[in-house]
Amino acid sequence: MARKRKVIEFESESRQQLEAVRALLGQPVPLSSRYVRGTRPILEAIVGDLATIRYPNGVVMTGVPLRDLVDDSGYWKT
Repeated sequence: MARKRKVIEFESESRQQLEAVRALLGQPVPLSSRYVRGTRPILEAIVGDLATIRYPNGVVMTGVPLRDLVDDSGYWKT
């Protein structure tokens, strides 16, 4: 397992994470439990730093910050 660098390059790290999130368009995404517990919503669109997601029951949520598109043990948790 590779070790993380001692010095974090935030711009590089955030760019890599954004690219990883963009690759999930049209697929179920992990989401903070502040939004949902259970079936993952589908990532519909990304505009800037905000996402649009669709739940299995048809509800669409806009303006979801990209940092919330991780489970609660994910990258952005502090």
